[in-house]
Amino acid sequence: MRRSRKIQCVLVGACMLLSTVARAQQAPAPVPLQATLDQAAASGTFTFVVFHRDGGDAGRTLTQQVAAEVQSHAEKATVATARVDDPAEKALVEKFGIARAPMPMVVVVAPNGAVTGLFPRAIKAEQVASAIVPPTMMKCMKALQDQKLVFVCLTRSDRVEVPAGVGAIQELPEFKDRISMVGMRLDDPSEARFYEQMKLDPSQVTGPYAVLIAPPGVLVGHYDSQTTAESIAAAIHKAGKCCDDANCKHNHAAKASASGGSRK
Repeated sequence: MRRSRKIQCVLVGACMLLSTVARAQQAPAPVPLQATLDQAAASGTFTFVVFHRDGGDAGRTLTQQVAAEVQSHAEKATVATARVDDPAEKALVEKFGIARAPMPMVVVVAPNGAVTGLFPRAIKAEQVASAIVPPTMMKCMKALQDQKLVFVCLTRSDRVEVPAGVGAIQELPEFKDRISMVGMRLDDPSEARFYEQMKLDPSQVTGPYAVLIAPPGVLVGHYDSQTTAESIAAAIHKAGKCCDDANCKHNHAAKASASGGSRK
């Protein structure tokens, strides 16, 4: 009798162990956020990441809200979640600068790694749409977040023409390592939103033409083929965007909307 009970106990224990192993095998391991972002980059989609601290009701509610709003952009966007206090996500949390931000929060990451939106605790349909930015705007945002001065060179063909003054600026020691050149076609309807933000009327642009944007997103000026490198440099200095030194003698302007060149 005792032997029978022992056999029963062993069998029960074995069954419980097998059940536990089976559940462990069925439950997929959490996918690191960076792997999700890499996959989204490969497919050219935006990732709406819901960061949370405790996985509580607020985080679940926001995740459901994001998923519902993103449905109408399913071909361009995906949803992911991550704990802001997960050691495995520390590098990304620091990169996004959200360690002490109010949670839960949505961080929108473009395929090229640019952050195109930060939305704490709630998100609206128009905010989802605004975070899915046009291609050239996405490139510019990444360069600006890398602390580059961005010249958007406008063209009506696949051949990008750079105004002489802009080309000369690239050769100046104080700017050559801080400049990013981005080409944009003037006949691309998908860029209409970016035209508006740059205060640009494509129909008025003739010949080589460029718009300068400085970090974090300051519109410094519009420049055509007649603009000199000296006037562009003066505009950059006036905007306080010539370097990262807060004590720089030129860094006296907190804001700039436009200067130092022709405006169309």
